[in-house]
Amino acid sequence: MSKRRVVITGMGIISPVGSRLDDAWQSVCEGRSGISLVED
Repeated sequence: MSKRRVVITGMGIISPVGSRLDDAWQSVCEGRSGISLVED
């Protein structure tokens, strides 16, 4: 198996706790949850 180089040029996220990486990370650090009960 040959070795291949990988270059990470950026990171992004779309999640229930934030639509930007900084916002999502801040929410995780503060213990926020993106899960909630949906009533009928």
